[in-house]
Amino acid sequence: MGDLRQHTRRAAFLLASAMLLAATTLTAQTIISNETLVTTTLAIDKTQVIATCSTAGCSAKAPLLTSIPVTCPNAIGATCTFHISLDAGIIIALQCGGVNCLGSSGSSNYYQFLVDGVAPVPGPTDTNGNYIFSEFVASDTLFPSAQSYRASVAATVTNTSSQNHTVTINFGCTDKEKFYGCGLTAHQRVLRVDVFEP
Repeated sequence: MGDLRQHTRRAAFLLASAMLLAATTLTAQTIISNETLVTTTLAIDKTQVIATCSTAGCSAKAPLLTSIPVTCPNAIGATCTFHISLDAGIIIALQCGGVNCLGSSGSSNYYQFLVDGVAPVPGPTDTNGNYIFSEFVASDTLFPSAQSYRASVAATVTNTSSQNHTVTINFGCTDKEKFYGCGLTAHQRVLRVDVFEP
């Protein structure tokens, strides 16, 4: 009889936990609907950009695309939704301190999205606008290769005193494993900002 009660309690606990998790998952979603695409802005850059540091546990950051102008064609006080898509060819350095660079880079690598100087809402980014695109990238060769790393975020903007807004994207890394630092090299990138209005 005691086993049956314990089993029933455990089943009730698991059911309640599943319902709580489902409710949490549902509230974490943001759905934006019934909007119309009105304009698109494209930015392309083929110059090489490097973000690197060489001490254990350090962080490095550099600009990828700066102050890209994007217009929300609605009236002052009205809003637009920006869908920001980025595709960048990036090499993640395998910092090794002078030994063969096999295995993990030990770094967390991110893009920083800023719209009018602040993190995009609803994102998804953290409060600083950071979007992690890879962590602990591993290699079984001595030479890292360029990979295409994509990201996509959404931002709701309000025309306060102007219809003009800016999108800035940085990239960076943090040596999470506290090896010998971290490094990123961007070779080319394409930014697309689609502007939607209600």
